[in-house]
This record gives sequence, structure tokens and C-alpha cells, in this order.
Amino acid sequence: MSATGPTSGNGQASGAAPSLPLFFKDVTVLDAGLHGALKLDRASGYGFARIANALPLGLSEVAIAAQYYPIVLTSGPNPMPVAILGYQAGENLFIDTEGAWLDDSYIPAYVRAFPFILIEPPGAGSIYLGIETTAPILGDQGEPLFTDGKPTAVVDTAMSFALAYRDDLKRATEFGKALNDAGLLVANEARLTFKSGGTARLDGFNVVDGAKLDALADETFLGWRKQGLLNPLYAILQSSTRWGQVINLANGRRVDGVTA
Repeated sequence: MSATGPTSGNGQASGAAPSLPLFFKDVTVLDAGLHGALKLDRASGYGFARIANALPLGLSEVAIAAQYYPIVLTSGPNPMPVAILGYQAGENLFIDTEGAWLDDSYIPAYVRAFPFILIEPPGAGSIYLGIETTAPILGDQGEPLFTDGKPTAVVDTAMSFALAYRDDLKRATEFGKALNDAGLLVANEARLTFKSGGTARLDGFNVVDGAKLDALADETFLGWRKQGLLNPLYAILQSSTRWGQVINLANGRRVDGVTA
């Protein structure tokens, strides 16, 4: 299981470069001369996100996302919260066959930011708005990105959203580091036995150890309260009840004849 935040260090990238985050394959700086005729069609759905079994969350998203998904933390030196969307790689159980996100489910900001991405060339001191040129939600239908060679509100909104999400992801990373430094994270795995036969396993993630949290020093606990870290922390613990939703969806896909 892996998840990365949508920020690219390249001014332009072609092919499935390892440095590009999930969903991104061919990123370039948004430019009126190159992309003046493009339109954004959000109504075409979220089929592009069908390959994501986990997505990163900004810190402000954790509490609301925990109402719909199990929230865990990635393994490795820089743990961060992610929403679990499926048991297997390339599986998002919250998107139907038509590419629609399931009704009454929270759509993570990572998905809502696509096909835009911040581009921060190393040492340049500048930030640009990039775009995934192969995105299926770009074309000749929808809202124009430019009018008379000037960016529309769609582009302005995308830039503001990307900047806010970058900062929110940074806070999420700092949150994960605080939990890790305090020794609260433990490796875990989830196993599913399908009603129709067979099993699936999801591993490579960390969870918060409740017993270690109870033993946390008062000084640290109070410091986290002042930093606004307790709300997302307890939301993650409570999100464990959402594994049942993932299990039910996975079993439903198997029953319907779709690989889960």
C-alpha cells in the first residue's frame, strides 16, 4: 500500500515517471498557448481514480473522511494518514462501473484536485500550476480553462485549491511524524475472507496503538491539544468501525462477479 501527495518537482515530465504521484503520467505547466482550447468536465466522473486502493489525506480532512473510510498511516520514515478504499492494488470499491463515486461518501481532496498539480522546480523559487494532459476529464466538453487567452475562474480555483491542499498535506505529514516520534504507531494488516471463497490481505500500514496513547505523557497530550492534533487522532481510532463497509463492498463485488 502506498500513497503520495500531488506535488511535482519537474517543470515537465513524460511517461510513467516514478517521481510523479498517483494518476499523473504526463504533466506540464498549464499554458494558454498549449491548452487554450481545453475544457474541464467534472461531470464525466471519477473513473480515473478506480486504481486507487488508498489515498492521502490532508489533516483537515481526517475527521470527515473517518466517517466513511478506515484511516491508517503509511509505513516508513514519514508516515501520513490515508483513507482505505479497497483491499487490493488497483481496486477502489467506492467507484461504480459508471465511474461515479458512491453516493453519500466523502471524496478526498486528492481526487478533487486532479488533473491539476503544483509544480515547484528545484531552486527556482516559483510555483506553477501543472496539468495532467492525458486526464479523461479534459477535452472539448465542460468548463473552459481559458477565455481569450486568459485563465478562467476554473484555473484560479484550481490554483487556490492546490496551494491549500499542499499546506494541508504538510500538516498531515507533521501529524504523522508526531505520532511516530511518540511511539504510538504499530504495524498492522487487514485480512478479508470472501463469502464466495478466497481471501485478500492488505498490509504495509500502521495504526495507532490505543494502549500507548493512554500512557502518553500529559505534557505531550496537552501540547497536541493546543496544536489541534487530538481531533484527527481520535477520528483515526474511531474510523476502525469503517472496515465493515470496505468488507461489505468487497464481498458485493465478488458476488456480482467482479474481481475484488
